[in-house]
Amino acid sequence: MTGDNELTIGGEPVHRRLARERARLAGVLVARLTAEVEQYRELPAGELAHDLVMVVEENLLALARALRDRAVPADPGGRVTETAIRGAQQGMPPGALVAAYHLAFAETWRALTAHARPEDLPDVLACTELILAYTRRVTEVVTAAYFDERGRVSAEERDERHRLLSALLNGQHVEGLAPAYTVVCLTAGDGGALATRRKLHRIERELEAFAPGTLFDRPAGAALLPWSGPWERLEHLVVRLAEAARSPVTAAAALAVPAEVPERLRQTREVLEVAGWFGRGPGLYRLSDVLLEYQLTRPTAASRELAALLDPLDAHPELLATLAAHLRCGRSRRATARALHLHPNTVDYRLRRVAALTGLDPADDAHVQRVGAALAARMSR
Repeated sequence: MTGDNELTIGGEPVHRRLARERARLAGVLVARLTAEVEQYRELPAGELAHDLVMVVEENLLALARALRDRAVPADPGGRVTETAIRGAQQGMPPGALVAAYHLAFAETWRALTAHARPEDLPDVLACTELILAYTRRVTEVVTAAYFDERGRVSAEERDERHRLLSALLNGQHVEGLAPAYTVVCLTAGDGGALATRRKLHRIERELEAFAPGTLFDRPAGAALLPWSGPWERLEHLVVRLAEAARSPVTAAAALAVPAEVPERLRQTREVLEVAGWFGRGPGLYRLSDVLLEYQLTRPTAASRELAALLDPLDAHPELLATLAAHLRCGRSRRATARALHLHPNTVDYRLRRVAALTGLDPADDAHVQRVGAALAARMSR
């Protein structure tokens, strides 16, 4: 005998059938999950065989109660909240958690309605509505619990990373530091404040994917990667950063043990500046790539007099800009014209004016080294 208000399909109340077959159905559902949801395939075999099956059984029993009562409870039970929190702690994507419930409840609906008769149509429709409503409620609970936990975990991770970053920048030794760090300073082109924040956010995600645990100082464009692999992989990383930022990226890098980080960071920042001053363009640089340029920009007793060689151009900023661009472009008048959006004849005229005002002719091979040194000295003062 069945109650007058019980949902009955195939001659049996659906909640009783689900409660009776939940163990068998749980095994079937776990097999489906591991076949169709990638994140569940990666779980340890012991967890799949015991913990996950048990959780699925509990959820099926909770669904059976909802079908018995013909009402969706505010708390769906079945350790839904606990599972969502654990998934957030383990870094499982929220979509994978929700997909698992949707797949499980859809498969359960198929099992419950497989033997439906024509006269069962009203109860089949009522069962369908209840399972859909139950799935919607579970989705709400899962997402709320997941993102609450992720917010808490993220805050703790941010605090921990801030602690490590502060310690490294101040040369302090604290627990949790990596044996070595690759210090990276970078720029990702120009743009407004919002566009720059978005670029740096995408760059930070790419850095984290490359070296989990990366400490990134966004405003400074500096990253400390707990990684010490080959230079070629770093070069490939910079290419990926440019793709993520959707703009050219220029970077400088050096390897450091924790105690060396402050000095390496200062030096790496200077290498990046030097690469920019001398128009090296996008890519990855280390000190050995710009040794001469770096040395030319260091203050010496001769720096002031070298810089003064170009003082006659102070009143003609367009001449100084053309001279710097000309050297960056390999002394090609056409490349310089393209870079400055000028006619080549205008470039020639300006370079002749530079020679007349300073006595240094950028077209003369004998003067080029002095012109470059004078520009470098001006950049560093």
